[in-house]
Amino acid sequence: MTAILSRPRSGSALRSVRRARTLRSRRSSNRADITRRHLFGLGAVTMAGVLVGCSPDSGTGAGAGDDLIDYDYLEFSGRIPADPQRVLVVEGRADLEFALTCGYPVIASGFFFGRDGALFDEFGDLMPADLETFDFAETNEPDYERIAALEPDLIVMRQAAWVGDFYGNSRLSEIAPVLAVASGSTGWRQTMRDQASRLRRDQVVDEEIERYNDLVAEIRARSGTQLDATTLIFGTALDDGGLWVITESQANEVAADLGIAVPQYEPGAHENGYYELSPENLDRVSEANTLAIYAFDERPALGQTPTFRRLPAAQSGNVHSLDLTLNNGLARAACALARRLEEMVAA
Repeated sequence: MTAILSRPRSGSALRSVRRARTLRSRRSSNRADITRRHLFGLGAVTMAGVLVGCSPDSGTGAGAGDDLIDYDYLEFSGRIPADPQRVLVVEGRADLEFALTCGYPVIASGFFFGRDGALFDEFGDLMPADLETFDFAETNEPDYERIAALEPDLIVMRQAAWVGDFYGNSRLSEIAPVLAVASGSTGWRQTMRDQASRLRRDQVVDEEIERYNDLVAEIRARSGTQLDATTLIFGTALDDGGLWVITESQANEVAADLGIAVPQYEPGAHENGYYELSPENLDRVSEANTLAIYAFDERPALGQTPTFRRLPAAQSGNVHSLDLTLNNGLARAACALARRLEEMVAA
């Protein structure tokens, strides 16, 4: 493969690489630990202007040969089939969304976080009726024998999962070529376009983004007054009654697209895209009249904290739980988020 010169990485991409390296260094075999790390999608990679690869006229990459694409960006590189016929997805969230919306023939997917949630509702007829699946062990490893038996010619996973080696990169790579895709943070439109252009699947991605833009316009027409009156902060509930305040995510961007005021939407302000509040300091989110919190129902300690109960959003009953399919994704996840936010402001 001819050497490829990468474009300078943006600050958001460098932060994403650092957080993925941190996840890799702290990787535990305990399933509860990896689930905690996935709650906020800490490994989400923002890609605006940072995806690097081979240009069509470079003699390598997407333009090299009829069958293979040399793909190289951030901390992932690999040679993948240009037109796979049996695609298997590992985690069943943003990686599944990417594969489906890019038009890949998906034959199987794992569902590490289960198969319920708003993202799956948004897939509609994209989801194959005969989709095969496989299980995960308590050590988080997928069923490699089952995956091999399904005979995939391409395995798709999230880039953060690849960098953190969550699911056994070497074992998966022995079965089929792997494509690690970026998703789930600010700049998700460019993330989709950059990756799709390297995969020669630009048209379907443009259609997905236009679908989202149309939905935002429709929601604004229906609920603009309520949206304009909403001040929203996103967070993730913690077991000790504390809160991760999310300052950089796809959810923040979608809310801003809808015209919602998002006072703690601060890209680049915090290395991991969030900061932590202890239970006694929860008054720092008192400026919001609405709170949208991942795992709020699953982690009741937050709602029982006296400081939390005194917050304006809690006093007015405007605290909403978000399911985990909405914290990491691309165009379909953005649509699901937009619909959920409209439900919240209309409640």
